[in-house]
Order: sequence, then structure tokens, then C-alpha cells
Amino acid sequence: MGVVSNIIDALRRIGKPTEKSAIARQDRQLEGKEVLERHREVVRAPEGDVPVFVATTSPAPETVHILTDEEVRPLHENVAYGIEFLKTFDAYNGTDWTLDNLDAAFASWLNAPDRRGYSDEAVMELLGAMFGHYCNSQLDIHWIRLTDEDGTTLAVDGVLKEFRAFPYQIISKRIAASEYGFFKPVFSLVKQYEAEASERSGVVPPRVT
Repeated sequence: MGVVSNIIDALRRIGKPTEKSAIARQDRQLEGKEVLERHREVVRAPEGDVPVFVATTSPAPETVHILTDEEVRPLHENVAYGIEFLKTFDAYNGTDWTLDNLDAAFASWLNAPDRRGYSDEAVMELLGAMFGHYCNSQLDIHWIRLTDEDGTTLAVDGVLKEFRAFPYQIISKRIAASEYGFFKPVFSLVKQYEAEASERSGVVPPRVT
């Protein structure tokens, strides 16, 4: 634990910009929580190795509500609106969209002088719905509404296994940090978590944010 902590502290000073940003985001997320363990690991992804910072905190009370079909319908509508966003930023060719399309559109929007009228919140809502929808189509997960000490948010949660991801936070944090090119690496991490996760037992699962 001490050696890993020293590594993280060193990366705060000399790490790559993306590593420093990831550590800073995690620092903010861990404020006020009892941290049991914290480490750095590398995810082997098709697009290259991705460094990930993982922290385990003391379990906190939470309430999980699985969204009904009616509650999921607005998210599906946002997926349709999201395709228009891809078209606006020349990241859609009329076929089934992929994570490459999300990465390309997000990068173009982030670097556009006027951002074509799309606010930070709108992009978070549209691409969050699209990324969650993509995860749901590829993995055994579903949409949930999670309420815990941090508030209430939407997430995707393993149906049979203990793992979880937060599509909207994944995007909002990258907007704040002006980072792009993260959709495929993050999905690789979620996919790895599904492969390594234990069967559902009521234990708070690992989070991907």
C-alpha cells in the first residue's frame, strides 16, 4: 500500500497529463470517504494499454432502483438525438454508430469555436445515454437509479455480476478536463470488470467513472 501510494504521489508530479487528471478526479471523488486501498493497474485494450487508478472505500448505504421500460424510454430518445449530434460534427456515416463515432464527435465538439450550440450538459446527456446504451447492448447490464451519500444518479449495473459504470460522470469529468479519446478505453475497462467480477451477492461493486 505504501509503495503504491508513493507511485501515485510521484505520478501527481511527473505523470502524463491524463494520469495527473485521472488522479485529481479520483482525489475529489474520495474526499470525505474512508479509503481502504488504492492502486494503479493497466488495462490491456485493443487500442493500447490504459493506466487506471482504482480505490476501495468503506461500504456506504445505497438504494438501487432498476429502471422500468417507461423510465428508459427518454434515454432511448436521447440516443436518437445523439445521432444528430454525431452528424453535426461529421462523425456519422449513416451506418450503425460505434465508440469511434462518439470519440470523434466529442473531440470535434470540444475543440469547436462555437460548439454548434451544444452545451456541456446537453453533450453529457446525449453521449451519456449513447455510451450507456452501447454498454447495455454489449454486456449483461441494465440501467439503474442509484442513491447514496453522494446523491442520486443514473448508472449501468451488472445483472448477474457485481460491477457498475457511470456513463454521465465519465463524460462530465472529461468535459471539465478537456480530455477526449476515452470512450473505447473506458469500455475496455468496463468489459474487463465484467469478466473479473464475482457473482452478485449484495456487495457494493467496483465503479467505473
